[in-house]
Amino acid sequence: MAVAYQWDKIIPQDKIDYFRNDWMKSNILENHAPLCSLYEAYKGGGDKEGFIAGPIKMKGDFRSEGDSPAFIYTINTGLRSLESPDYGGWGGRYVNIRENTWLDPVPETNYSYPEGRWYTKTAWGRNYMRNVYPENQDLMTSYFKPITRWADALQNDFAARADWCIKPYENANHPPVVNLKNKLNITRKPGDKISLNAKGTLDPDGDKLKYSWWQYEEADTYNGVVSINNASSQKASLVIPTDVKNGETIHVICEVSDNGSPQLTRYQRIIITISN
Repeated sequence: MAVAYQWDKIIPQDKIDYFRNDWMKSNILENHAPLCSLYEAYKGGGDKEGFIAGPIKMKGDFRSEGDSPAFIYTINTGLRSLESPDYGGWGGRYVNIRENTWLDPVPETNYSYPEGRWYTKTAWGRNYMRNVYPENQDLMTSYFKPITRWADALQNDFAARADWCIKPYENANHPPVVNLKNKLNITRKPGDKISLNAKGTLDPDGDKLKYSWWQYEEADTYNGVVSINNASSQKASLVIPTDVKNGETIHVICEVSDNGSPQLTRYQRIIITISN
């Protein structure tokens, strides 16, 4: 998974400004010390620069790199994505195809993954962009959702790290530290009520915090929706649906954002396993 080379076609409109040249110059490329000035943003020139140009591409725009998600996966955000590729996190989410091979989930019914490796001529996304797009733009948006859903939090984190290059600690923003009273792995029965408690969560800079509890449906093995009560509070609750089968899992994310600049977000993930 990459933040698509043609990112202007797949990034949600409410997040696309984080990839435009104005944002990139203000937060990364200019006045953020020599290291950030060397960051490989789009230089202009279209294909000869190794970047597919389009009518909105401008010098200084974000330039996607396919290896970036592999590094992004190692950032400890609290999403526990290093525990299994199908958990999902800032670097995307993957499905097990065979043995130790994990590839992008493809939003196409009855799709057959290639037996060989996943590359330019066999990768679903590359072929779709060449042969089908823009016939069904929603399908491509769905394909990239495992990584674009985090785009604003990811870019703000990038901006904060750039600030750390030039600002003393007390003048820079730092991410919240999310602490839960709950265990991260819980075993429960259908119909059980679970109290969710993020008391003890703090912000190193004393910023105000915003809470959001949500079900990571794509990471679940339960094929259903769980209602979370008081989902925007530090304390929330849910009731395990009665149709959950033995052994199925429900993934609940506690997402916490501060009101600093740039706004920073961290998480904790509770995995509920059903035991009848």
